[in-house]
Amino acid sequence: MKVTVFGIGYVGLVQAAVMAEVGHDVMCIDVDQKKVDRLKEGHIPIFEPGLTPLVTSNYEAGRVDFTTDAAKGIEHGEVIFIAVGTPPDEDGSADLKYVLAVAETIAEHMTSHKIVINKSTVPVGTADKVNAKISSTLSSYSKSVTY
Repeated sequence: MKVTVFGIGYVGLVQAAVMAEVGHDVMCIDVDQKKVDRLKEGHIPIFEPGLTPLVTSNYEAGRVDFTTDAAKGIEHGEVIFIAVGTPPDEDGSADLKYVLAVAETIAEHMTSHKIVINKSTVPVGTADKVNAKISSTLSSYSKSVTY
């Protein structure tokens, strides 16, 4: 299965590595070009036991790749994971701006059916917000694509 993961931090990179290890074709998307370049060179930005050889071997085998090209990632994935940061907002609640920005980006670029999974650490009700963002963005582009 072709899988796309937005965000290559603690949640996204581990998810991507495990999905690739079991045979899926995984594309990881991040906004940080330096992080993407370093991952392609085998430099893993986080510590998780066993993660470095898992990422390295799957990258070398072509089962996982890294890019900043969101459109390419959306076209690639049948299943798209949102695994971006949710820093605390001013009131201590989860700031969902990155999650919702990815949801909007997915809708802007999708041209076929996608399954969107929120893997970010978010409060109850966020799936409804992601759904609303994707739906409203699809409507504004007059797209009749399902997800």
